[in-house]
Amino acid sequence: MRFLPLLMLSLVVLTSTAQAQTPVAGFIKTLEGSGQIVRAEATMPARVGDALHVSDAVTTEEKSSIGIMLEDDTILSLGPNSRLELADFAFAPQEENFAVAIRLIKGSFTYMSGVIARLAPEKIRIETPDAVIAVHGTSFLIKVEEK
Repeated sequence: MRFLPLLMLSLVVLTSTAQAQTPVAGFIKTLEGSGQIVRAEATMPARVGDALHVSDAVTTEEKSSIGIMLEDDTILSLGPNSRLELADFAFAPQEENFAVAIRLIKGSFTYMSGVIARLAPEKIRIETPDAVIAVHGTSFLIKVEEK
C-alpha cells in the first residue's frame, strides 16, 4: 500500500514527459567526422540513428558531414562547419497537414525534396541569414559564409 502513491506519481511523470516530447521529424542516416544535436539547450554528440525533432539544431565540425532523412523522405546533407535548425516539420497526409521550415545558420547543405514538395510545395521554407527560398520539387546546394 505504501508503494501505490509512488507508483501513481511515477505514471503521472512518465505520461507528462511522453506528451511533452515532440514527434520525430527525421533521423540521422550518415555521419562522417563529428557533429552535435542541440535540443532544448542540451548538446549531445550526433550518432547514426538519432531521432531529430522540431526545434533541434544540428551542427558539424571541420571535415565532417551529416546526412539527414526527414519523415517525408526529404534528404539533407550538412557540410563541414555548419549549423542547421529544424524550425518546423509536419507530415500528416491523412489530415493534409504539411510543413517544412529549415534555417541554415552557417555552413552548407544540400537539399533533395521529398513527398511534401510534391504534395504541398508552398509549405516548404528554407531560410538563410540573407534569404528565404521557396521550394517546388527540386534539389539544391546552399552555402552561408560567416560575416
